[in-house]
Amino acid sequence: MLPGMPLPARPLQIVGSLASARVGRSVPLKVTHLLTYHCNVECGFCTRIHAESGHMASEQVVGMMESFARMGTRWWVFNGGEPTLVKSLGEYIAAGRRLGFHRSMVTNGTRISERIDELRDLDLVICSIHGDRVEHDRVVGRQGSYEAAIRGLELLRSHDVAVCLLCVLNERNRSMMDDLLQLGEQLGAGVAFQPVIETRLGGAEIADGLVPRQQAMAEAVDWLIGEKMAGRPVSCSADYLEAIRQTWPGKPFGLKCWAGRLFCEVTPEGYVVPCCSEEEYVAADRHGPTVGWERAFGALPDRSGCQACWFKGPQELNLLLGLRPRQAMRAASNLARGRLLWD
Repeated sequence: MLPGMPLPARPLQIVGSLASARVGRSVPLKVTHLLTYHCNVECGFCTRIHAESGHMASEQVVGMMESFARMGTRWWVFNGGEPTLVKSLGEYIAAGRRLGFHRSMVTNGTRISERIDELRDLDLVICSIHGDRVEHDRVVGRQGSYEAAIRGLELLRSHDVAVCLLCVLNERNRSMMDDLLQLGEQLGAGVAFQPVIETRLGGAEIADGLVPRQQAMAEAVDWLIGEKMAGRPVSCSADYLEAIRQTWPGKPFGLKCWAGRLFCEVTPEGYVVPCCSEEEYVAADRHGPTVGWERAFGALPDRSGCQACWFKGPQELNLLLGLRPRQAMRAASNLARGRLLWD
């Protein structure tokens, strides 16, 4: 399981926002900011890094964060591309702290050590690790990436920053799930597993041989559920794993999606989009620097009927926000212990 984490600021406000969403009001509780599409590695299943990448000025980014804080945002995720390539990242982390956000970052880990003085102020770092040293370095196309990431993660843990490993589960690394859980146990980190997923952004395609077949995925998920029940650090909810087993590789899930109502993403250029499945759908009335951030968020379409992805982040939130008794009890228990809501 993940190490203890601080409770989010203003928990009663969060409860009020969830209640408002249930009656139709949109509140961007969680915002993922894609700082850049540029990356210093090239994972074989990542299509995002092939997209052209602009950027906002640092004062625009800080102003955006302030605007979302006024709208009720409590969780802020720095993502990419590779966010540690962005010079102003430390300034944004400091702004997030000042605004009372729970601050997390998704990274490949290769530049953690050289930016540790800034990154130590994060609440959570999610680091992509895709197998053992040989397999990970092969996947990202850069020798030494695995060892650099592990050194960085150990540094973060020495500064009491919570860490979660993220494995994109595919046909080549299914046999390494136990190795990854052992690594999580050594680091005091959770290990999240997400199926290899193709997005339309960037135009690249995932090699068919990487996509697990139905029986292979079912066996992997059954094993993960068993390990989770045995107390190992599988940082996926049982409901998320069961949903993958039931739907893969057909139409994913059958949940109401809260993208664009309780969470959203912001592209490097400042377009507000519902989620990571729709980053290419930019529109003039959703360009925050031009129309203002509240108006841009308010222009997002209703995606409640979308069944487009198995992405872990959105789907865990959708499961949680469904407020079924089992999910609600688990979330309350985890919140009280300062853990991720879906652990």
